[in-house]
Amino acid sequence: REALVYTMRHSGLAIAMTSVTTAIGVGSFAGSEVAPISALGTFASLGVMVFLFLTLMMLPALWSLTKLKQRKKKEADRLDRFMAHLSVIPVRHYKVIIIGSALLVTLAIVMATRIELSHNPLNWFQPDDYNRLSTETIDGNLNGTVTIEAVVDTQEINGWNDPERLAKLNDLSAKIESYMDQYTYVGKVVSIATIVKETNRALHSNDENFYTIPENEALVAQELLLFENSGSDDLEDVVDTQFSKAKITVKLPWTDAVKAVGVLKFVETEVNNTFKNEEVVVTGMIPLLVNTFAQSVSSSVKSYFIAFIAISFMMILILGSVKLGLLSMIPNLTPIILGLFIMYMVPIPLDMFTLLIGSIAIGLAVDDTIHFMHNFRRYYLQTKESAKAIEQTFLTTGKAMVITTIVLSLGFYSYLFGDMISVQNFGLLTGSVIVLALIGDLLLAPALMIVVAKRGWVK
Repeated sequence: REALVYTMRHSGLAIAMTSVTTAIGVGSFAGSEVAPISALGTFASLGVMVFLFLTLMMLPALWSLTKLKQRKKKEADRLDRFMAHLSVIPVRHYKVIIIGSALLVTLAIVMATRIELSHNPLNWFQPDDYNRLSTETIDGNLNGTVTIEAVVDTQEINGWNDPERLAKLNDLSAKIESYMDQYTYVGKVVSIATIVKETNRALHSNDENFYTIPENEALVAQELLLFENSGSDDLEDVVDTQFSKAKITVKLPWTDAVKAVGVLKFVETEVNNTFKNEEVVVTGMIPLLVNTFAQSVSSSVKSYFIAFIAISFMMILILGSVKLGLLSMIPNLTPIILGLFIMYMVPIPLDMFTLLIGSIAIGLAVDDTIHFMHNFRRYYLQTKESAKAIEQTFLTTGKAMVITTIVLSLGFYSYLFGDMISVQNFGLLTGSVIVLALIGDLLLAPALMIVVAKRGWVK
């Protein structure tokens, strides 16, 4: 019982704060406009707080029912010696550590500007995956698997019987079909104009000279009626029953959403310019992918800002100093920035999965920082010596930091055995950032605290 009381007094506040900061990190996604990301933020933060309750309530209760025996561990002695030797490094080389960290961060920021933005769910599958191979085969043989759909509403009954409007649609289709850029191309455009031309040609013994739009509105209406009565339901795919709304389907091969922005803007511009007096709505798989990624980026930026501000406030609160609180964010942000360097070196694109890592990592990385800063401040106020405070912190909290980091990072590294490339990348980066965070807390954080202590900021 005495041990439990001492433990709660010694680490209870730090445990609570680490859970709150982790919940803030993942909870910052709750406001995302992308539903799965929002759900992740809501339920992950809730899970963290439930875990905090169990840790502070159920775990001590279970321990109180258990007879603990004195441990006999040579491993613990080795770990003590290792941590004691390690604590000397930041004391003796704090200037080198701070300057080296600054140079690494600068290099990482420069390299981060070269990371490729991407939102390509097809590339989340392995190259030999059936789904990926099937999609690539269809792309190669059937002019594409994804579409941009434009709905043009004339707002008048039988508006699409107008030969002039159909001719404009036909010219538009030809222009869109000729589109090609360095990333993609348009494979095919299907619309009511296509059906009218095919019907007109069929009624003239398949003479290619009649693969045109009839100039007579009554003739257009008759041909569409004949086609409709032929038993084919293709007309339903391109026009509504009142012939007031028509759909233009632009087929193209599966394309990275970031690289498809060009073709999407081209189609939107051309359709709106062609039908200035009609109501135009553009949708389809490509706009969905593009808008999803755009919303993900926007939401991630907001979540990073929220997480940084909230966690900085928590650090200031627990350390009782604005200067210490803000300085403590340096070893928290450094591993995330270095994670960008890893992304550049591997290389790993910045996609929906990797966008999540920042807020998750800062919520997890700050845990060790809180434990280190909290205990360093306590021991420094007792000893008034930075070296002794660092050594004492390493021998107590430091060992727990190492063990928890090993467990946590291995949990994320286990994702490397998954089949999805995106999941593998997520596990690799998150696990690596957590390891880098530990290194930062064992080297950079003590080095900064030595400078801070010399300036008399630790109170």
